[in-house]
Amino acid sequence: MHALQSPLTGLFVGSFAIVLISLIAYFAQNKWETIFRLLLVVLIIKLAVSPHSPPTSYLAVSFQALMAAVIYNKLALSRWSAILLGVLTLVESAIQKLLVVWLIYGSSLWKAIDSFGEYVTIKMGALGSVFSSQVLVSLYLWIYALIGVLVGYLIYDMVTYLEYNQGNIKYQIKAIEFDDEIGKGKKKRGRWKQWAIFAGFFALIAAYYFFVKDGNAVWKSWLYIFLRSTGILLLWYYVFSPLFRKYFKQYLDGKKHSVQEEVDETLTLLPYLRKVTKLAWKENKDTKGLIKFRDFIGDTILYSIHLQIEE
Repeated sequence: MHALQSPLTGLFVGSFAIVLISLIAYFAQNKWETIFRLLLVVLIIKLAVSPHSPPTSYLAVSFQALMAAVIYNKLALSRWSAILLGVLTLVESAIQKLLVVWLIYGSSLWKAIDSFGEYVTIKMGALGSVFSSQVLVSLYLWIYALIGVLVGYLIYDMVTYLEYNQGNIKYQIKAIEFDDEIGKGKKKRGRWKQWAIFAGFFALIAAYYFFVKDGNAVWKSWLYIFLRSTGILLLWYYVFSPLFRKYFKQYLDGKKHSVQEEVDETLTLLPYLRKVTKLAWKENKDTKGLIKFRDFIGDTILYSIHLQIEE
């Protein structure tokens, strides 16, 4: 599942989205209308270029846009309002992932983690308490919240960077410079990562029932967990997600006419974004720390804005 690709997927994707939404809100006159118009464009393009994205990914980006519209419409964009947005949206992303894990594995995964923590406690003393499910979940949420604070803190630096470099002629490049490289992207990877993570979680639960629990109920419990998690994943991929995409596409098709120009412009730009991103990363390879993140994102945005695509 997209939500389980990596424990930090939502962290990086969410952070980047918050930065972009905040920058758009800063330069927009009508923040509410602009943000929701942007959201519609993003949803349409996301459905077109990444049709296998799960419903949770659409929920995450919609929540980010809604929170940005509410916060920036009521509060001026400042470091504190940006921090508030960062914390709320990233914590929501983390909670969403935990809910997906709970939906698939039920309480069995948490029982397995707690049993492992009790075992480590017996062997190593108080250190074992670190491995309890409650501590791990709290730590996971705190990591997302702290990154949200950091992202909010950096947003204003990004605004200053963009305003300072907006007129720099080095960003005025032509798309023809990338034409020979367009279409040479890496082969798309399948879903093996999601299924590998599923197998890892399942192995942890199976080990709990085989080596920790006693009695004849072991096989029944093991079989129940296997059937539950496998069944939910199959339903998710082959029933619920296709139905969601079908009806959600119908809804977006009815709205598409209002943002058709923006959609067309974005689709035209998409093939060049990977090359622009690589160029920005190469130019900032020697920069260190948080300044590297600011300059890399800032340069990527500036190159994208000034990219000249000949008709």
